[in-house]
Amino acid sequence: MGADLFDAADEHPQEDTGSAPEADGRVVRVHRCPRCRLPMRLINGKMGPFWGCTGWPVCDKRLYDRDGQPSETPDERYRCPVCTRPLVRAETTERIYWYCTGYNKGCKVTLPDAAGRPADAWRCPQCGHLLKQRKGRNGVFWGCSQYPLCRASFPDQDNKPRLSEGR
Repeated sequence: MGADLFDAADEHPQEDTGSAPEADGRVVRVHRCPRCRLPMRLINGKMGPFWGCTGWPVCDKRLYDRDGQPSETPDERYRCPVCTRPLVRAETTERIYWYCTGYNKGCKVTLPDAAGRPADAWRCPQCGHLLKQRKGRNGVFWGCSQYPLCRASFPDQDNKPRLSEGR
């Protein structure tokens, strides 16, 4: 007996993405879970958007959101200024910010969002942690985020720390 159309389809496994027609005729991409092959869905979690398997709680596979697509790795364009791990964009109802993927390894860096990218950050030349802009009785200055362990401070110059002594 000859092979029919369905036998040929079984020889080629499905790709990670497919398409499914919607009721109004649009075609929507379906992203498949790399572990169980069920569809993945975009979830807006408290630490920002991510892709989760629809087979949860049986399959707990999660992927990063990278420009609206699921990804095993976070966006590599932006790195943590302290530990150099990738930064991930998070969006809550109150604010948009970036956090370090090394959070569970002890790096607690979060940076505000500046037009879709992490805001600029400066490291303390004495201890290597981030500097924070602060207000004191003599005006705005930059102090180490590890105060009182590190007492480094620098004057403000156009919303940036003046790290060199030369004026």
